[in-house]
Amino acid sequence: MSLFPYDKIRPVQSDFMSDVAEAVSSHGCLIAHAPTGLGKTAAALAPALEFALANQKTVFFLTSRHTQHALAVETLKLIRQRHGVAFSVVDMLGKRHMCARDDAGSFFTRQFHEYCSHLRENDSCEFYTNFRRGEGLSQSSKRVIEVISAKPLHTEEVVSLAKGEGVCPYEAAAFASKSASVVIADYFYVFNPKIRESFLKRNSKLLEDSIIIVDEAHNLPGRMREMLTERLSTASVERAVKEAEKWSEREIASFLVELRNVMGALASGVSERLVSMEELLKPLGGYDLPVVLERMSAVADSVRESERQSFMGGVADFLSAWQNDDDGFARIVSVGAGYGGVPVVTVSFHCLDPSLEAAKVISGAYSVIMMSGTLTPSFMYRDLLGFPEGVVEREYGSPLPKENRLPLIVASATTQFKSRNDAQYRKIASVCSELLSAIPGNTAIFFPSYDFMGKIHPYLVTSKEVFKELPNLSKEEKESFLAGFKGCYLRGGVLLAVVGGSFGEGIDLPGALLNGVVIVGLPLGQPDLQTKALVGYYEQRYGRGWDYGYVFPAFTKALQCAGRCIRTETDRGVLVFLDERYAWERYYQCFPKELAPKVTSFYKEAVAEFFKK
Repeated sequence: MSLFPYDKIRPVQSDFMSDVAEAVSSHGCLIAHAPTGLGKTAAALAPALEFALANQKTVFFLTSRHTQHALAVETLKLIRQRHGVAFSVVDMLGKRHMCARDDAGSFFTRQFHEYCSHLRENDSCEFYTNFRRGEGLSQSSKRVIEVISAKPLHTEEVVSLAKGEGVCPYEAAAFASKSASVVIADYFYVFNPKIRESFLKRNSKLLEDSIIIVDEAHNLPGRMREMLTERLSTASVERAVKEAEKWSEREIASFLVELRNVMGALASGVSERLVSMEELLKPLGGYDLPVVLERMSAVADSVRESERQSFMGGVADFLSAWQNDDDGFARIVSVGAGYGGVPVVTVSFHCLDPSLEAAKVISGAYSVIMMSGTLTPSFMYRDLLGFPEGVVEREYGSPLPKENRLPLIVASATTQFKSRNDAQYRKIASVCSELLSAIPGNTAIFFPSYDFMGKIHPYLVTSKEVFKELPNLSKEEKESFLAGFKGCYLRGGVLLAVVGGSFGEGIDLPGALLNGVVIVGLPLGQPDLQTKALVGYYEQRYGRGWDYGYVFPAFTKALQCAGRCIRTETDRGVLVFLDERYAWERYYQCFPKELAPKVTSFYKEAVAEFFKK
């Protein structure tokens, strides 16, 4: 515990630190449900770093949230300052987000990687070419790497520094990571098999010498399923056809037209359905598939020499993945609206089982710590991620004063599909309006969808300023929107937001910036084919398909929204779960033990009494 960066260790925090230290020193793993306010970042980093420095290991602190990158960097700065211990830290985002070129933001991730590869291979990026001189580093690169290694820097600082010296920020950070004791990065650096192999090789790290801390680990199963899923749309195939015609590749163009027709036939008369590998490939039997794919990949390389990306290359990659085994995957064809309302058919090779890759990391690493404020039930994450027998599972109590929060269930309304009508919308709006009048200052109301929010908003009665979330907000729009809501805390504002949207996770509204959260409904998604496949797979493998594939993930989303309120020991606030299903036994048991909300019809009186104290 000698590297803890603060004066005081809280009792619950001390328990968590001891468990992290034990897991790391015993070459083991820990799954930790650690509620908001515990101080997870410092409590995990301090003992892990202490062991790593003494035993020549590397700590990988993985998080999908930019705010957590910043918190980890600041925590490590404090450790260095307080204890005078020397170690190097490198903070890394995805390559696109670390690019010094002004046009990098205009690309999607896959497009950018093709564009970047093309520039590197043709010596067309001055930042990349300036990074080296002959077989060694340029003087500019050496200066940048020296600064990165000397003190913990945020990624933005690395980008600014490297750009000022005219060298590639990503290359500089990756090179500096060779000597780093701590690498802060996104999940994919370690859990994406292709990226992990390349990244560890270039920075001379070994998985077996790595202590992996996964922050906000409740996101990892979903992120890994998405990471391992391959998709192909008729829109992409159309672009590949035009690309083949432009490059006078008649046979490839003919093959792609046939592929597009087969995809259309698979989706005829349905919105979505399961398909087999053969249903897509058999109608293409007139072509020698291995030869066609090899030719497409070769032409794609030529295309990238003059274009930013190759659609033929994307088709070839998908069809190669499509021929893999079915185990842990579902093959789905679906129809959606494309640009201008034109129907687009998408075929997906959808990953159902994140443990296919996660288990390799967990068994191969020296030690793995999974932590989150919503990591319940821990046995689900143990199963989904493929932890071995003997993994330690802990559910810590909240270190925040219980008297500072009022968790309630209001069971007088519901968002169940069968009960959705105008009378129910009015009832929900009435409860929300009463809560808004009883809760002083700012309140956030989270809805299961934008459509449902639109049904309630017209009936909402409040004198407070309303901030209504819109879909697909840019980073700048999100920041401006949130700043406006924060600025209303004295006179009172209402944030109308969507579970799983821009504001349900990853934002902090401490103190008087948020005095209450209302979660309208249990955010169970529509049971589409993907969800049904997930439920079926988990039922067959674990006997808990409905829980693992449907109920528990929805509950986690609701709890994440509730977690936007009461972030520190002095915060006070009300948490209201508005739906009769929260009071049902099968759902109530999903609440963490430390929350235990009270079911009541007298919510106005309870809220008024709470804020009088």
